[in-house]
Amino acid sequence: ASQDGPEIPFQEREVMYVEEKKEIAQEAVKHIVETDKILLDASTTAWYVAKNLPNIPVTVLTNSVNVVLELSKKSKVTVISTGGTLLARSLSYVGPLAERSLDLYHVNKAFLSCKGIHFERGISESNEQQARVKQKMIEIADTTYILADHHKFHFQAFAHVSPLTKVERIITDSNSPDQKIDVLLEIGLEVIKALR
Repeated sequence: ASQDGPEIPFQEREVMYVEEKKEIAQEAVKHIVETDKILLDASTTAWYVAKNLPNIPVTVLTNSVNVVLELSKKSKVTVISTGGTLLARSLSYVGPLAERSLDLYHVNKAFLSCKGIHFERGISESNEQQARVKQKMIEIADTTYILADHHKFHFQAFAHVSPLTKVERIITDSNSPDQKIDVLLEIGLEVIKALR
């Protein structure tokens, strides 16, 4: 498929690169410990993180309906939802209420995905509302982990979220090419490659 083809429908994206997403999520969970205050966005990868999260005393702030439902099964996890305007396709909350509610909190770790990671222009999302919510998420976190398989590298989606200098770590899949990882390391990011 050519790089500049039409955007892939959401339902198909859900099943694309599933193994990579699961790998990345399993790696991300290793970075979560008891008493952490964490943020999970409404990406498929973050939902896999919620699925893999052990039932330990952590607090999870999220704008994802799927993450809330997944974590409701885990009695020791405290779940806080942002509220906001529901985007039915991704079952995520966006808009002024979602953005404002994030301002009430501070987390030590945020786990976010994105549509594209361009090595010069930074992180991007397919729509402006998602981009604004993710900007806020990065602002309220001590450490931001971007969960991204290597197919997202060098891609720039419509709405700018953040320069790469504002995030600390990238967790990527086991097939990520070393030369791309080297570029990210040069920019000053910590890059964690998931194990097969």
